[in-house]
Amino acid sequence: MDPRSAVVTGIRQHGRGSRRRTLYLDGDEWTTLPVEVLRDLDLREDDVVDTSELTERIASIAPVRARERALRLLMYRERSSFEITKRLSDDGYPEDVASLITEDLLRTGLVDDERFAESYARALIQARGYGRSRALRELSARGIAPELALSALEELAPDDGEDQRARVRARSLVRPNDTVDRLAARLIRRGFSQSVALRAARDTLTAILDESPPEDGT
Repeated sequence: MDPRSAVVTGIRQHGRGSRRRTLYLDGDEWTTLPVEVLRDLDLREDDVVDTSELTERIASIAPVRARERALRLLMYRERSSFEITKRLSDDGYPEDVASLITEDLLRTGLVDDERFAESYARALIQARGYGRSRALRELSARGIAPELALSALEELAPDDGEDQRARVRARSLVRPNDTVDRLAARLIRRGFSQSVALRAARDTLTAILDESPPEDGT
């Protein structure tokens, strides 16, 4: 047999729901591929392949399918460059292909980390009611650089307005017969500092008490 020839002895999925597939040749793990690329290769177990030719086919197919995958991801929502690269890598695309596609999307403006940071920060602060520290953690988890994250938050949630935002959030979180500590704990979980959370909890419960009618109804 030609030394470049090999037999496909297995195609394995990487866990339930994963898009990664491991290709085995002659009983050994040969490479990991995204499911889209594997479909294009149309390989089956017991197929005899030329490994040099197979490598060339993968190199030509992968960038095309990676770009298609990235565009599908962007159809659902805005994403950071880190998210796109990570999703492509998680799907089984080589790191160089994932990086190349992400760089091209950044260059054309389809991906924009500053735009993403502003949009996501708005959702975190206004829709979810998070404090600055929680919002910063969430932005960082999506690969947004600290200076970019801070810039986005300064526009939407300046530090000197954190007390007022915490009081607004406390009003939506307060429960019957709440205590300062319990209400403050819920605010802390949403990313407000301990001191801000305690002040907001005290102010909110005091205001509610003042608004309550006297027990005798007079």
